[in-house]
Parts: sequence; C-alpha cells; structure tokens
Amino acid sequence: MKLLDPEYVHEDNRRTLTQLFTDNIKQVNHYHADGGSVLGNHYHKETTEYFYVVKGNILYNEKAVLTKGDCFVVYPQENHKLECIGEVELISFLTKPYTEEDPDIWQKSL
Repeated sequence: MKLLDPEYVHEDNRRTLTQLFTDNIKQVNHYHADGGSVLGNHYHKETTEYFYVVKGNILYNEKAVLTKGDCFVVYPQENHKLECIGEVELISFLTKPYTEEDPDIWQKSL
C-alpha cells in the first residue's frame, strides 16, 4: 500500500479542486460499512485498486490507520485487509472491472 499525495490542488473563491490521482480506471465503487467490518483480505493478480476514505478510520493490514481524506493505492499481488474502526465510507477505483466470470480476487494459501 502506498499513501498518495494529491497530484494537484486548485483553490479559488468558488471551491477547492483536488486531483487525487491519474490512471486508467475501469470501475468505481462506493462502500458504506459498519464498525468492526473487515473488507478485502485478498489480493488481485492484475488489478490495481485505489481507495479514498470519505468517512471514518480504517486499520490497513493491522499496521497503518487511514483516516478521512486519505487516498492510497494497492498494487497487484499485494494482500489488503481493511478493518473498519467505527462507521466507514470508502470509494474504490479499479483498473480492471470485477466480473463474476473473472473476479481477479485471490486468497493467500496458508
């Protein structure tokens, strides 16, 4: 996981525009999860997945706490487990769309 800094920020008297990242995105998802929920705990062989924390706090792979406004990327082959600390809202952006025929979701063998 890599925490991303915004690529560009522009402010004027109307608004603040924050460009989070640039990539070839194929799917966008919005998550609303209750505290204690565990999301992911898998990896993708081909898909790069970006996350933007809209609300709440997430414990990432039992190591890093991510908070509202954080944007991070998970690269292929990287296991990712997101534990929700309280109510959480996330948006994820995938470079390969999820389909039932080819979900690109894999579990590490024990």
